[in-house]
Amino acid sequence: MRSRTMKRPLRVRLGVYTALLLLLFTATAGDLEPTFGRCCAYGANWAREAQQCSTFPAPVSGIPSEHQSICITAAGICCLRYFRDEQCQKGKQAAQVGQDCVSSSNQGGEYFKDCCQGCKLGLFSGSMGMGCNMGFKFGFPWDSAFVQCCMQVAPGSAASFPDIGNKLVDLNNLYPGVISTTLTYSESDDLCARFAGKLCAHVCVPTPGSYRCQCRAGFTLSTDNKSCIQDALIDRCRQNNPCAHICRDTGVSIECSCNPGYNLAPDQRTCEDVNECSSGVHGCLPGEQVCYNQIGSYACINADGSLSSPGGVQHQTVSTGSATTHLGDARAGAALGSSSYDINNEVDPGIPGSILGRGALGVQGFPGTRVEHRYLDATHSQGRCPPGYNFNLDTIVCDDVDECEVTSGLCGRGAVCQNTIGSYTCAHIPVADCPPGFAFDLNQQSCLDIDECLDGSNNCNQTTHFCINTNGAFTCQQKGGPTDCIAGYKYSSQQQTCVDVDECLEELHGCNPEEETCRNTAGAYECDIKCDDGFHFSLSLQTCVDQDECVELPCESGWQCHNTAGSYQCLELPRAFCPAGYKPLNGTVSGCEDVDECAENLHTCHSLNEICINEIGKYRCEPTSTNEVDEGSKFEILTHATFQTPVQECPEGFGFDLNTSQCLDIDECSTNLDDCSVSERCINTLGSYTCRLRRRCSAGYATDLITGECKDVDECATGIASCLPGQICFNTEGAFECRVECQDGFRYDPTDAAVCVDIDECLESPCEFGKLCTNIEGSYICTSVTTQSTRTTTFTTTSATTTTTSRPPSSCPSGFGRNPNSLQCEDIDECRNQVCEPEQSCQNSYGSYRCIWLPCDRGYTRDSLTHECQDIDECEEGLHSCQVGVEQCVNNPGGHTCQPQPCASGFTRDSLDPRQCIDIDECKLAPCGPEEECINSNGSFRCRHLTPCSPGFRRDEESKECKDIDECIENAPCTREERCVNTFGSYRCRSLDCNAGYQRDEQGRCRDVDECVTGEHTCQVPKEECINTQGSYRCKTLPECPRGLIRDPSLLRCVDVDECTEGTHDCHEGERCYNQYGTYKCRASSNSCTKGFRYNAYQRRCKDIDECAEKADTCEGSTQTCVNSVGSFRCIDRQPTCDFGFQYDEELKACVDIDECRKNLDDCEDGQYCVNTLGSYQCQTEGTATQTCHPGFTFNMTARVCLDIDECISNPCPENEICENTHGSFRCNCRTGFSREESSKKCEDQNECQLGSHTCSQSQRCDNTIGSFVCIRIAGCGTGYTLNHNTGECDDNDECKLNTHDCNQLGPKYQCFNIRGSFRCKEKTCPQNQILIQSGLCINLTCDKGFRPIEGICQDINECAEGIPCQRNEQCINTRGSYTCRSLLNCGAGYQMNEYGTQCIDIDECADGTHQCRGNQVCSNRQGGYICQCPTGFKFNEIRQCQDFNECETYPGSVCSGNAVCENTEGSFRCNCKEGFKQSNDGRTCLDVNECIEIPGICHHNCINVWGSHQCTCRAGHNLARDNRTCSDINECEEYRGRGRLCIGICVNTIGTFKCSCPDGYNLVADGRTCKDINECDSGNVCRGENEHCVNTHGGYKCNSITCPANYIRDTRHKNRCKKVSLYCLEDDESCHREPLSYSYNFLPLVSNLSLPTTGQVDLFTMRGPLWLSTTVQFELELESARAPLGVEAATREFFYLKHTSFNQAVISLVKSISGPQEIQLVLNMQLYQQGKYTGSAIAKLLIYVSEYDF
Repeated sequence: MRSRTMKRPLRVRLGVYTALLLLLFTATAGDLEPTFGRCCAYGANWAREAQQCSTFPAPVSGIPSEHQSICITAAGICCLRYFRDEQCQKGKQAAQVGQDCVSSSNQGGEYFKDCCQGCKLGLFSGSMGMGCNMGFKFGFPWDSAFVQCCMQVAPGSAASFPDIGNKLVDLNNLYPGVISTTLTYSESDDLCARFAGKLCAHVCVPTPGSYRCQCRAGFTLSTDNKSCIQDALIDRCRQNNPCAHICRDTGVSIECSCNPGYNLAPDQRTCEDVNECSSGVHGCLPGEQVCYNQIGSYACINADGSLSSPGGVQHQTVSTGSATTHLGDARAGAALGSSSYDINNEVDPGIPGSILGRGALGVQGFPGTRVEHRYLDATHSQGRCPPGYNFNLDTIVCDDVDECEVTSGLCGRGAVCQNTIGSYTCAHIPVADCPPGFAFDLNQQSCLDIDECLDGSNNCNQTTHFCINTNGAFTCQQKGGPTDCIAGYKYSSQQQTCVDVDECLEELHGCNPEEETCRNTAGAYECDIKCDDGFHFSLSLQTCVDQDECVELPCESGWQCHNTAGSYQCLELPRAFCPAGYKPLNGTVSGCEDVDECAENLHTCHSLNEICINEIGKYRCEPTSTNEVDEGSKFEILTHATFQTPVQECPEGFGFDLNTSQCLDIDECSTNLDDCSVSERCINTLGSYTCRLRRRCSAGYATDLITGECKDVDECATGIASCLPGQICFNTEGAFECRVECQDGFRYDPTDAAVCVDIDECLESPCEFGKLCTNIEGSYICTSVTTQSTRTTTFTTTSATTTTTSRPPSSCPSGFGRNPNSLQCEDIDECRNQVCEPEQSCQNSYGSYRCIWLPCDRGYTRDSLTHECQDIDECEEGLHSCQVGVEQCVNNPGGHTCQPQPCASGFTRDSLDPRQCIDIDECKLAPCGPEEECINSNGSFRCRHLTPCSPGFRRDEESKECKDIDECIENAPCTREERCVNTFGSYRCRSLDCNAGYQRDEQGRCRDVDECVTGEHTCQVPKEECINTQGSYRCKTLPECPRGLIRDPSLLRCVDVDECTEGTHDCHEGERCYNQYGTYKCRASSNSCTKGFRYNAYQRRCKDIDECAEKADTCEGSTQTCVNSVGSFRCIDRQPTCDFGFQYDEELKACVDIDECRKNLDDCEDGQYCVNTLGSYQCQTEGTATQTCHPGFTFNMTARVCLDIDECISNPCPENEICENTHGSFRCNCRTGFSREESSKKCEDQNECQLGSHTCSQSQRCDNTIGSFVCIRIAGCGTGYTLNHNTGECDDNDECKLNTHDCNQLGPKYQCFNIRGSFRCKEKTCPQNQILIQSGLCINLTCDKGFRPIEGICQDINECAEGIPCQRNEQCINTRGSYTCRSLLNCGAGYQMNEYGTQCIDIDECADGTHQCRGNQVCSNRQGGYICQCPTGFKFNEIRQCQDFNECETYPGSVCSGNAVCENTEGSFRCNCKEGFKQSNDGRTCLDVNECIEIPGICHHNCINVWGSHQCTCRAGHNLARDNRTCSDINECEEYRGRGRLCIGICVNTIGTFKCSCPDGYNLVADGRTCKDINECDSGNVCRGENEHCVNTHGGYKCNSITCPANYIRDTRHKNRCKKVSLYCLEDDESCHREPLSYSYNFLPLVSNLSLPTTGQVDLFTMRGPLWLSTTVQFELELESARAPLGVEAATREFFYLKHTSFNQAVISLVKSISGPQEIQLVLNMQLYQQGKYTGSAIAKLLIYVSEYDF
């Protein structure tokens, strides 16, 4: 009898799950294709939104849970496929425009380079006619790119879908294959391929034997099943056109495109100009033409200076025979003909090597062009060479053109030209972002340490500290003394600092001169290998490398340097051309000057009718009018014509040459138009120039890209140095050193870098004032010096142990004496005896003593050799307190003084900022002579000699200008029959027979006078220009010259102002001024900037150092504030500085004494007490005086002197005496009114009345008082006075103030005036030009125009007598209140005489208000009259009134854009934007409002701007709420509950996603979603009982003990079975026979709510009986127990089903899911019957553990 149990429950679960999965996939095997298609579309759309494929959101909505992983994988594939296809298309486009094939960092970017390379090979093969279908294959995706690009340029090719292997391939598809996704059609069966583009309007899909048509999104298939109808028939481009150029409504969206020569901007609406030159998509010939960008196109500058415009016909094709030529190529453009040149590149077979054509480029020796016969362009019979190639007649192939070698300066400044196959690239020199303290080195391509000590950017005090460079920073190490320097440096008395010792220059090195070269470094030197001429030693490579001599530009101007190995060559360059209108200066090419076309007769002006006027770089022709007047005053106007040669505008860097009519390169170097610094040399390039450093760096140095100077290479930071283990690398100037590391308190031995020696810290005086420094090994100690006791402070971290050896009692060690009482050796106090010098202090120690020199007074220091106190030179050692830049230090014994530092000559101190020296304007003192002009400059002035005035001019004393003399006024040289006309520098006498502005000629006719030529005009030259008119002239105001230019009075043109010569520049000291046309530049070098400035390499100027921001000032931080100024700084006191021992009191606003005793600031010893004094304190001992001073003096401990005592503070004098302090004493003087009696020596009161020393008058009585007297009046006062009893005086009564006068009886015109003893009534007086009225008030006297107030009345002004108000040729006639001017000339209506009275000019009725325009009409002046016009937005009506013009009704839909509503306003209109739009600057068009940017927080998560509105979207794991703004988290655990499982465990919702967690007893596997049970039974002895058996359950384990019933024992072969002890029973013992033969105990773990398969049951346990045919087996199942917690349904017998699978076998099956947790015990009884007789039984107990979870 055998039974089989489920010992591994995991197999049961896996078997059930496997069966479930098989059933699932069997049912859904045919449903994966829709899932693939749907999820693939999701992935492609995700890519179209420019999202990362790895961030595709999961789970996917609408996809069953069992298909989620399949869907995510499919979406990822299609997302990446989209990006790869996009990158492949871009790579092919890059190859077609000649760009370089480089890898892209974008998604799918690896396909950009692959497709670009494949396309380039295809273009080469197709253009050469070598065929596109080859047996050789590169593989995917190179082959598809190769075929497509090859067929595009292959001769006679027109198919876009080639036939590859009987498969129709779409060349625009990255993944080529058969168009049908399921079937492969032959060419004869595929109707779509046979009739491409003819069967369907949009997409043709082949079907077996036929086809079907499909439409793109936004279109519907028509009833003919061929054409497509757009779903939305409204063209949104017409309603609301958002595009700048071309708008197309696809039905799905609005697509904007641009005209040729433009690219669509990132906003997908506006268009930006394509710079074909910088992007490399132009068709100019490399090495022969220079690209010049234009708006919407470009042009090519030829070698002869002419311009070609291939950009104007680009993107067009012209069919020539069987070939298709793209006019975007410059060669093709030339072959088809252009305005400037024509090239025929066909090869004549009969003439080998010859080239037929009417012109060839690059033959004239254009700069940088190499003309070689075998490389001239030609076209092979099989094809044309693509751009970047030249046809080689020798090899009959297209060779690559090295554009970098052929043409110099292609990439300009800051980039390096690198040749590529078929093209070239400009690689910009990479400059990395280095951390602070580092700079990028171009030679080594790494960040190197900045040596702040070398370049002067440190803030160390050079007097007291050494600057030591560190990696990325620097440190300031204090010096041991003012002149102490470290090894390798020496003290310079001139610079007052330590300078490097140049061992190489002073021949202190040990290098072998025959094989080595000495190189000085900071503090040391190096011996480098001696190189041959033309080579130099490379410190980084440690070998000799070629020296590029061309860096120093050794060739002369007009020659180009070419470096060779060990030498160089100078090749002659073609002569550069000056711009149009200029010529070489002085006949050379060193500069260009303006060509005066008028003076040199190079103009084209008409000799009779035009005047040539020269201007800078050009000239102009002004028409002249020759007007004749006959005696009948009829004018005859002569015609004139204008001739002008058109001048072509050239691009920047080129100038137009009139001789050749071409744009030629400007040599900025030879014409001084460059801005290269002094340390750089200018190299001319085509259309530009470059600046290169002149100097070459020595070994150990490299060129700094920022400053351009040679900078030390930090070998320690770059790893070049090779120091031994245990050594530290120290960078030095130009080299490095390997040193050992010393401990604190020690330093390197200057003589031996491997030895550490003790640092004598006492040399730096580290102790406080009044304490003595003692140096010890590795440290120092500070000892206080007093007469009573000594305190010692030790600064060390090591302790010394003193060991003493016992001696016999008979003798004590030295320094000890035996105590006779205790017989012990005790210390002897040697200091009781005078063992030290007079100026030494004795300090007793245990067993010895020390003599310590007393500290010197403040301002002195003790000499280490003579021990004498010597004065400290604070000025030399930098210990002074003088203000930098304002004061100079003067040393005194024991101190120093600060005296004002004088400014340089020509400067004086600024009163507002004493730190600054400002320029003195010497010109204010008029130092120059009368014929000289003073020009002030920075720090000086110069007297410029003035040109003597010409005849007819006189010099003005103030302006120093020559002013015209009006001879007509001063001399009256003409007769009465003539009219005197003043001219510029002279005068003319004109006959009175002709009108003004005319003069009789030889024929007697009145002819117009050209006042501009004869000088009879009054125009203000050079501000105005005279233009002759008929009978007169007009003055045209000339525009002001631009800044940096001034108008020449003789030429009337703007000429350059040389600011550098005239001193009007603002260059700082240390900068050099370079004059340029219209401006100037200030340039400096790194070593030319003065103190307070730092060299800025980018601007090449000396920039002010902000000492305050860089903490480089010397201001006292606690009491002063630093304020930066140009070149220096200022220290402003925040509060007054008090003397030592005093502090500033904010309330009292004064310095008060500091009580050091109360604040415990004293240093009194034990046994002493502190006594506060004014400004100090004293330490006194009971009964002991600190110092003996004379009476009246006290000893000051701080100053160590006896100071006078002010006894008057305690008021020692009697009451009637005043104390006066004297030196060492005081005296008491009598107060005023007292005198000292001789007998009593006391101050007694003086009786001034008796002594007659009073001041009382005769009418007063004198009464004596204590210390004074009083005067009492004894007589009365008269009328008008009142007696003052306090003073005894008669005071005057002010009747006016007391109102006791009677002036008001005379009327309001009178007022009261007080006099002594009385008053007077006077009439009020008014100020000048005021009158007194009856009310008594003064009012202003107002006179009418033409009158003035004189003596209170308005009198007429005789304007004619006071001046000449009328103009010349007018007679003044005075009238009452005015005057009239009667003209002596007859001017017509609308004209009046000018201000000079010389001619009739037009009356501007609009300006003087005499017009008759009404309302809002606008007056417009005309010659001799005026007209009335309506303003903008108005028009005349029937009655000639201006009424509003309604633009909205007149031009509907035209004045405003489609997204705005037109609103008419008075005189104008307004465009009101619709919602979602805002008005632009022009006021008419409306721009879309980007709510996402302008309204922060409008969306909860993501905001997408749409046209006229916006759309809010949520991040993955969120849903958009009903308000279409906020986002709420999706509870994925609840969302997918009942629709599949996200977790095989516990689902925990999180913000935006979810996570899976496992309960105790489970582990989360790598997929992050599945919980796997932990088999605790495998871990070891978890069950420790002898009979315990470990059973693993889901989420735990059970330790079950099998206890056999009575009369049963454990079966040794089956450990879970108990067998009967004895199988023998008596025949009649029925109970014995009924006892089971065995008990088996079985344990089965199950998950909660186990899912049942479709059969409805799961087999749990199988039990078999014997196979004897004569045996009958009966099974009986019983549920013994079911233990479940409250709330969990306990299992019953109905949950299980017992079925017989054979005659001897039964199976227990689960027919109903059990909820956990619970434990169920089943008992299966198997009974055996032999021939119907009971023969025995066996019982199997099944204990089922149902876990809490269903996993």
